[in-house]
Amino acid sequence: MQKTEPFWADLHIHMGYADLINWGECSVEDVVDVAIKHNVRLIGIVDHYGGHGQDRMIEKLKEQIKQARKKFPEFDILLGMEVNVLTVDGEISIEPEIAHKLDFLLVGMHTIPAGGRCFSLEMKGKVPIDPSDLLFQSFLQELNWNDLIADWQKATLSLMNNPLISIYAHPVQWPFVVMRKFLPKGKSFINGIEDIIPPQIAQDIFSAAKKTNIAWEVNNDFLSGGKNSWSGLIDLFRIVEKFGVKVSLGTDAHMPDELERVGRLDHAIELLRLAEVSKGNIVLRKDQLRML
Repeated sequence: MQKTEPFWADLHIHMGYADLINWGECSVEDVVDVAIKHNVRLIGIVDHYGGHGQDRMIEKLKEQIKQARKKFPEFDILLGMEVNVLTVDGEISIEPEIAHKLDFLLVGMHTIPAGGRCFSLEMKGKVPIDPSDLLFQSFLQELNWNDLIADWQKATLSLMNNPLISIYAHPVQWPFVVMRKFLPKGKSFINGIEDIIPPQIAQDIFSAAKKTNIAWEVNNDFLSGGKNSWSGLIDLFRIVEKFGVKVSLGTDAHMPDELERVGRLDHAIELLRLAEVSKGNIVLRKDQLRML
């Protein structure tokens, strides 16, 4: 009997409508066509949400998804949004009434959370995790490692108890990935994932994630630097597997320029193999995802 390859899921795809661009260059149907070629049968559309001014974007995406579902009845298409973590207490950049219009919600740290040791609440959403940003550069120069890790831990634990969140996107983009890459030599204190999530903190965070069924994302885009940079992430997802926390896959592809990246999950799949994550803990069907 011929072995059947498993179907995969890509739950992190941007249509590019958030910036009022690409309104006609690429459709959800185009995305589905490419996903099918890459053996994907579940996708999540998650443009960046930036406030009520983007309500038109949500309605446009809903209509496109409705039409695509009719054309591809065997294919699952979910509508979400990618939102930002604003504070260490888990405040996120979307109103609950807007979130409940969606199928699911993906959240990531795109700015350094405020209200903790690093920044006051007045800096909420103002320091992007972007090495080209002047505020972020200043932050790196004056970095207090203990404060940074304490804020990440508190924010992450708060997120794991948020009833609106389905997926924690690129969960250690900051501080693990960005800091290892951009901190000056001799200033990095990161030797392994245990420097960010020691055992007791891991117990608190992943027990909460297991209870609330929040998935942790393997972001294929963040693995493109080569396997030499994967060691900490492999260790992280070994811990995720140990606690039985769900894992989601995402390419983080942005339309229209990155259409052909949709469903290309080779790096993410290989990392999960190396981390020995069981297939049962990977979100491959919508009934495995925490829905709104």
